[in-house]
Amino acid sequence: MKKKAFISTISAAAAILLTTNAAMPVFAANNTPKEEVIYIMTDAAADVRDVYAVNIYSGTRITDYGSYSDLKLLNAEGDVSVNGDKITFENHAGRVYLQGKMEAPEIPWDIQIQYFLDGKELTAQELAGKSGRLVIRFSVAENKKCREGFFDQYALQASFTLDTALCDNIMAENATLANVGSDKQITYTILPGKGIDAEITADVHNFEMDAAAINGVRMGLDVDIDRSELTEQIDELTDGVTKLDDGAKDLQSGAEELQDGGDSLKDGTADLQEGAVALNAGIAALSDGIAQLETGMETLKSRSGELTKGSAAVKAALLQMQTALSSVSADTAQLQQLTAASGQLKTGIADLQTGAEQLYTSAGYDAYKALMQQNGLDIDALSQNNTATINTLTAQIADLNAALTQIQGIPGYEAQAAQLTEQITSLEGIVRLLTGNNAMISGTRTYLDSLAEGAGTLYTGITQLNDSYVQFDTAVGELVDTLSGMLTDLEKLSTAITALSEQYGTLDDGIQAYTDGVVQAASGYETLVSGMAQLTSGSKALVDGSAALDSGASELRSGLGALLDGSSELSDGTGELKEKTADMDGQVEDKIDEILSGMQGDAGEVCSFVSEKNDNVTSVQFVIKTDAIEIPEQEADQQETTETLSFWQKLLKLFGIC
Repeated sequence: MKKKAFISTISAAAAILLTTNAAMPVFAANNTPKEEVIYIMTDAAADVRDVYAVNIYSGTRITDYGSYSDLKLLNAEGDVSVNGDKITFENHAGRVYLQGKMEAPEIPWDIQIQYFLDGKELTAQELAGKSGRLVIRFSVAENKKCREGFFDQYALQASFTLDTALCDNIMAENATLANVGSDKQITYTILPGKGIDAEITADVHNFEMDAAAINGVRMGLDVDIDRSELTEQIDELTDGVTKLDDGAKDLQSGAEELQDGGDSLKDGTADLQEGAVALNAGIAALSDGIAQLETGMETLKSRSGELTKGSAAVKAALLQMQTALSSVSADTAQLQQLTAASGQLKTGIADLQTGAEQLYTSAGYDAYKALMQQNGLDIDALSQNNTATINTLTAQIADLNAALTQIQGIPGYEAQAAQLTEQITSLEGIVRLLTGNNAMISGTRTYLDSLAEGAGTLYTGITQLNDSYVQFDTAVGELVDTLSGMLTDLEKLSTAITALSEQYGTLDDGIQAYTDGVVQAASGYETLVSGMAQLTSGSKALVDGSAALDSGASELRSGLGALLDGSSELSDGTGELKEKTADMDGQVEDKIDEILSGMQGDAGEVCSFVSEKNDNVTSVQFVIKTDAIEIPEQEADQQETTETLSFWQKLLKLFGIC
């Protein structure tokens, strides 16, 4: 195994020793001011084997404290006096180095190094010379058994050296990798008070590894951070948070107004639904009434045939009487037949007048409104409410569009924006439905008024016909009475009958025209019945639409409540964010100082690792070295030497190099 890693470690240790300032401050204390370098020797798994302290003094009379199993001066000759844990000696070498082996001390760190080859854990001895996929697990934690202070004050730098001739595909996360000749040096820096769990992986063959070196020192960082740019950005951030908070409060205010409008809309849609239900019930009642009128119209239509037949019979009887009188022939039976036919015709005309009157009084728009009023629905109020609701919904749509404009593009409010868009579309559909409802009411009025006008004309004509025929029937009765007493005056009777027959021709033409009008009225009434069916269907659609509108208004009110809750939470959150970021610049500077303090470690007084009685220690350094992993070599004959060792030879021997 090559020795260059050992030489490198010792060279670093020597550099630490030799670069220490020779001019030491003077302390008024019992022990001599000194520096301590603690050398910790471990096996390849980092289990502590030996701990040496090299104490560095200046002065002539040296006093120190510590418990050692072995003491020796490294660069001077002389005797060292030990009295319990008190150590004294005379120094004439200027800067003197005293080495002592400590008796099983607890070091500040619990260090573990494990080796796995192809997934199986091996010892260093088992691993030497093997090939496969290597994983080195390196961990550092606080050793709770050690005296407090050192773990939080000292940083570690751990270095592993792998020979690239023996190792390929070397990987080490969170480590610094450097090429040193043909070696790959892997370095970890562990800050004061921190631990580490790391892995080094490589593909190896005939594996060997130099000793790992771990050095512990107090951090002394001189970091000058320009904080102006950071604080300017923080100022921009706090300004943005203030604007965000103002916007959130405006959004909350708008959401409250929208919720109030949603409550009003919900009340209006509830009233609309109740009105639509009442309207539907009224239309159903109207439909029943129109059905009854249709029955009466059919009866009137069927009586028209009887009327025309009776009129034809009267006309035929008059012609027959005229013919008979012309031949000077008449009897009482014929006169009675004329009286019966006239009475039948009079009754038919009276029935027609009653039906026409019923049609006239029931077919107008005012009658339709009265019927709706009896069923609990005010048509005029419904139309006015529709118009008012349309205006309210139009204003709500404008408010929702304004709210949608406020939250569009804000991250986290995509769902609310989609919900508002859906609600706007729903309200626009409701406006169209209510507008169509008003148009239907207007069309119904026009249609029923037209129908009422025709029915009035028909009723007027039938009334005139009835009045005329009453007079005619009276004349017929008088004629019959006269004829019954004047059968002998046939010439006069014939003249009267002739005149009556001529007059009745005109009356018969009127009856024919009337019956034709009844047929036309019945046909028009069929159109009314068909339109009533459409009106009933539209009313049902209005009821369903108003129910859907009321349900949509409920969902809208619920959505607006959720929007209000969300905007309230947003306002509270932005308010809290504004409050917590108000002094962010100071918090950031405090955090920077905290981070720098954590990197530098506890800046407390330097304490002796050797003994708590030593209170004049200017520095303490730790040098930890593991055993190398080597393929066993056949031991060569070594000659014993008794020559006096120099300082460097003693230092190299300490680390087992010579």
